[in-house]
Amino acid sequence: MPPRAQSAALPARVFLPSGKSVRLDDRAARRAAGAGVADDEAGVFRREMGILGAEGVLRGADDRAIDPRTLTLRDVHALRSFLFHAGVLEEEPGEYLCSNCEAPFSASPSRLLEIGPFRDGELRDPELDAPFSFDTDHPIPAIELPEASRRTRRRARRARTLRLTERTAAQALPLWRAAERPELSITPAVVAAMGVAALGEERRARVIADALAAAPDEAWSSVVDWFSLAHYSERLLAVHRCAECKARTDIEVPLVRELVPPLLEARHAVAAGHGGKRRRGEFPDLDAFEAKVRETAARVYRERGVRNVDLFIDAGVPACDDGGEPLLGCYTPGGIDGDLGVQQAPEVRIFYRTFQGEFRDNPEFDVEAEIEETIDHELTHHLHHLSGTDPLDDDERDEIEREHIRRVGQREGVRRAARGFAEELVDFLRKTWPVWLIACGATALAWCA
Repeated sequence: MPPRAQSAALPARVFLPSGKSVRLDDRAARRAAGAGVADDEAGVFRREMGILGAEGVLRGADDRAIDPRTLTLRDVHALRSFLFHAGVLEEEPGEYLCSNCEAPFSASPSRLLEIGPFRDGELRDPELDAPFSFDTDHPIPAIELPEASRRTRRRARRARTLRLTERTAAQALPLWRAAERPELSITPAVVAAMGVAALGEERRARVIADALAAAPDEAWSSVVDWFSLAHYSERLLAVHRCAECKARTDIEVPLVRELVPPLLEARHAVAAGHGGKRRRGEFPDLDAFEAKVRETAARVYRERGVRNVDLFIDAGVPACDDGGEPLLGCYTPGGIDGDLGVQQAPEVRIFYRTFQGEFRDNPEFDVEAEIEETIDHELTHHLHHLSGTDPLDDDERDEIEREHIRRVGQREGVRRAARGFAEELVDFLRKTWPVWLIACGATALAWCA
């Protein structure tokens, strides 16, 4: 789907990640934005916090004014996103590369945010809306812990876990102020503002600050990932569809956040619980990959009793499914080529670059097992096609639609379907009105006769 236009106004009522229901006044927010209202203590977020705290902008379900500083960071960052989504504040476009074909594009990610679930109170998804586990030690790559004083017995200490606590906007102010400097200086006050309660067994803010300041890039990136998971809703994710290859690229919303990882890349596997684990070995080059695919295919074809299905290893830009995900493989039925007029054999195509990307992003990705599973999966499509029906294809399309509705929301999905039907009906009538006019005239004449 192409990016849709942003909402014309702030929603009058939204449900926040905490479950709190609040009211927003679009006119009051735009009036405050026009007047340049800002919260001078809020650092990098002074404009957003100034508008949210302006008179009449933010109220509770009981119609009483809410001080945005009293809200959790998760709630505040959702509200910030709504301001950019509605155009109350302009979000400077970011420059990106398509995650599949690497075509460059620019986007203001908050404009692409799906706010339907927030507006309709559909924040019940077990994954997207799950509360963060603040009482859990989360895995990170090892960070050296310095000694707190010279009197401390010297011994090598390393932290491999991180524990966070929930923060309000007021508690995060030292971090917000520090984040606007050219280089982030990690002090005990910043550690407290981040909500870092423990680094391994260490709970002293001064020691934690010194350890984080000296942490290697991989470890710091892991800390940033966990901070984002703790203080930003998983729904604050924009989806951009590439104009060239139709792949989806997920972009975090809003564009400006407190902490930036050392490398501009997708969220590390640590966010999924891998804890920075490294794999052994390297991804095979194209020749070795093709040899492995053909060796595996010979066995799977034989076990499946399949013949006369071509196998092609594609090193170009991978094709994508209807949801915009690059495919590991695809099946194309045989038939008459429309251009050449010759019979084409059925084909299984394996996409080298998708395997390469999965190997890079997921330390647990088993290349050989995935090759076998992909070939077997595509041959299943072939056998279903020969039988005249492909329930596997139906299941895949249903899954894509379910994932779309998870992000968009049930009610918003119904609204869009209704708008789409109305647009198609209007377009149909616009193109066929002469026929209907003639038919009505003929009917009238017939009745008169």
